Amino acid sequence: MLQIGAAVSPALLALLDKQAIDIDTITVYGSQSLHLLQRALAHRPVLLHDVSNTFWLNYEDPFADIATVTKARAMLDAAKSPWFSTGIGASAEPQGHTSPYWRGADNSQLQPRERVIQNITTHGLQLQAWARVPLLLENYNYHPTNAYEYVCEPLLFSQLVAAIDCEMLLDLPHARISAYNMHWDDPRHYLAALPLDKVREIHFNRPHFDGKQMLDFHQSIQADDLDLLGWVIERCPNVQVITLESDAPSEEALLEEFRLLRSLLTDA
Repeated sequence: MLQIGAAVSPALLALLDKQAIDIDTITVYGSQSLHLLQRALAHRPVLLHDVSNTFWLNYEDPFADIATVTKARAMLDAAKSPWFSTGIGASAEPQGHTSPYWRGADNSQLQPRERVIQNITTHGLQLQAWARVPLLLENYNYHPTNAYEYVCEPLLFSQLVAAIDCEMLLDLPHARISAYNMHWDDPRHYLAALPLDKVREIHFNRPHFDGKQMLDFHQSIQADDLDLLGWVIERCPNVQVITLESDAPSEEALLEEFRLLRSLLTDA
């Protein structure tokens, strides 16, 4: 049976302290502390995601920040994570949050397509060797802000995964956002163009529609999110973990998300 994981949060740790939720794994992020990682490990196996929020495979030298990479190495060693995941990379250097819900860059910072491909391939191979466990690359959520060009195209994403010879972390809300914001007629068509046979983990939460575009709000899932997840699972023969990744849920909201997800997986 597929495992259920959740992103670390105060609500999750409180529920685990009370033995009130029966999840299988906890996702901890490289930007978080070693202390928080150790708290999570006291409860469940940990999946480590990202080196940090400043490490980007499209940059000219993402390994230059020795302190950040050293901290990530210590976290990965402590976690004994069965795999390591990180985002596919961006399309500008530098780039950063120009909104809470997307990243952006000036036109002058947009990198040429071939430079992005070369850097992500070179540094993805380097990261895979550094990790010493299987590498999963995560798809991103498109916005026309210069930070997400090229990399949200399913064909190019698939080619990068093949060139690095790695696996995939499918962020389902990211795919829904990209499909809508890039004007695909159906998110299933966008998803079908991704390398679903390479997916080992799925991140799952609910995106937000503001009337013009979809946004990565990391909302708690609802019942009407389950159909698309079920469709995806049927097409991901190697998926092992579905990770709930809502942002700072309450204990009650997280328990309801777990109930909904468990019901889908049990029925399946």
